[in-house]
Amino acid sequence: MTEYNIAVVNSSSFGQIFTEHWQELEKIGNVKRFMFDPNIGGKELAEKLQGYNIIIASVTPFFTKEFFDNIEGLKLISRHGIGYNSIDIKAAKEHGVKVTIVPPLVERESVAENALTNLMAVVRQAPASADRVKADHYEDRAQFMGHEFRGKQFGVIGCGNIGSRVAELFHLLSGGEDVLIVDPHSRARDGWWDDNPYAKLVSLDELLEKCDYISLNASLDDTDYHLINEEALSKVKKGVYFVNHARGALIDEKAMLAAVKDGRVGGYAADTMEVEPVRANHPFLKDKHFLVTPHTSAYTYECLHGMGEKCVSDVKNLVNGKPLVRELTSQL
Repeated sequence: MTEYNIAVVNSSSFGQIFTEHWQELEKIGNVKRFMFDPNIGGKELAEKLQGYNIIIASVTPFFTKEFFDNIEGLKLISRHGIGYNSIDIKAAKEHGVKVTIVPPLVERESVAENALTNLMAVVRQAPASADRVKADHYEDRAQFMGHEFRGKQFGVIGCGNIGSRVAELFHLLSGGEDVLIVDPHSRARDGWWDDNPYAKLVSLDELLEKCDYISLNASLDDTDYHLINEEALSKVKKGVYFVNHARGALIDEKAMLAAVKDGRVGGYAADTMEVEPVRANHPFLKDKHFLVTPHTSAYTYECLHGMGEKCVSDVKNLVNGKPLVRELTSQL
């Protein structure tokens, strides 16, 4: 029987909560966890992972063409998640490496719910007010004013798997108002628009000008990089709140900081940042109108169990010669 070496790369959650997933992999081969600098170069990463046939991959590091040019014997990268902008899919295919991601519904509810959680928290200044209580300043409560959601205009940028669920929740939260949608890649499931007539496709400019609350759920590619930049923020409705649980680089962070400082933007909640991990000296962390969480939108027991099960299933299917589910390389 072929000996398999399995690397779990930069995932702090796989096999930790649901230890049975790690144990299942140990029945197949040798399993080791690696934590690399998110910006490690492709060649160095390949040198560190030489001899490993299978990788369970997190959001970072980046598996570039240089990585695939220098790695030998790699058969599979199974993403412990949905996003795959950290993997050069074309280079993987050219080198005979299969790449898989989890099914969309696994993360849909958890990420959408967390977007609402963080949006509500920043709008009502929940973290800042809780900190004042911890500091024995309970009487400061009058400074923590917020806004209601009923009757307000919500917008979603990117209406795919998760964005469409955010739109559904926004519709309920607003008390039945229409939700404005910018959907550059038209990724909502078949029939979703017919089932949800309150979702109105508009231009980005119209969404920015009209919305009180905006959720970013677009995928990241060359056309979406810094989609919300200084030009976009010059068009927003004054006091708008943004929440980003997609990719940090959708936002120009310097422009967002300036917009919050001058009052154009009421607040910004982010579970994804352009550079991760975020350190304590980041300017967002010094202002109560920002909320940054450590990329934990998928961190529910239900979601992590489903993600882990999918990765284990990928490995088992590979070693047993069975078809892989959601294999990206087979689509090229």
